[in-house]
Amino acid sequence: MYSQYRPRHRFARILLAACAVLTIGFLLFPVLAIIPMSFNDAPRFELIPSNPSFEQYRRLFASPDWMEALWRSVRIALIVMAAATAIGSAAALAIVRLPSRWRPVVEASFMAPQIIPSVVIAASAYFLFIHFGMQGTISGIAIMHTVIALPFVVVLLGGRLQTLSPDLTQASSNLGAGPFRTFWHITIPQIRTAIVGAGLLAFHASFDEVVLALFLSGARNKTLPVKLWDSILFEVTPILPAISVLVLSIPMLGMLLLLLLRIRRM
Repeated sequence: MYSQYRPRHRFARILLAACAVLTIGFLLFPVLAIIPMSFNDAPRFELIPSNPSFEQYRRLFASPDWMEALWRSVRIALIVMAAATAIGSAAALAIVRLPSRWRPVVEASFMAPQIIPSVVIAASAYFLFIHFGMQGTISGIAIMHTVIALPFVVVLLGGRLQTLSPDLTQASSNLGAGPFRTFWHITIPQIRTAIVGAGLLAFHASFDEVVLALFLSGARNKTLPVKLWDSILFEVTPILPAISVLVLSIPMLGMLLLLLLRIRRM
């Protein structure tokens, strides 16, 4: 009986694994397909380039409009990464020290930007920033991107802080170190990788965000995703796959940096 059950069990596992691979492949194919399409010098989209070339990348980096949008997105994402990491680290540290009955309420309040639909937040921010004269400004975009990036930082750092043993912190306090010195010399070295990961997630949340930027960027401060969106709607050119690969590559480089940091710490 056991010998009959084992082949069936093995067949079910193989079938489940095959379904998982096919599903992941189906989801990743459109993303991976733009990579060969970007190495093309033809005036049309070609999944398999007839004449492979770096022409579209040359046009991309030679275009002042696209480069301006790219550096604007990078600048905003760096501001968001710094602000969200600093605010989120302080919030996560405070949440961990709250009584257990209050902790879920505070955590839920920080998760609200990810629960509320982005279009609702964007419309609300649009009318609010018009009132204060901040619509179409880089500072307004950075503020709202920080709001939507905070949940990632709070959740990641909160989970890491809950795994820390309080013995080192208590020992540091008993030896006369203040709260700031204890945090800087004891807590931060233990959560350094989580801080870097949270910062990279905040960067990605800002760099890849399009709904809020559509409402808040205006005509003069378009981010790269917004300009890419406008080009898809009004000006479909072969340069778009190259831009898409660039948008995809920057977060992937960040994740590679995090992986190398974790390998170095092992």
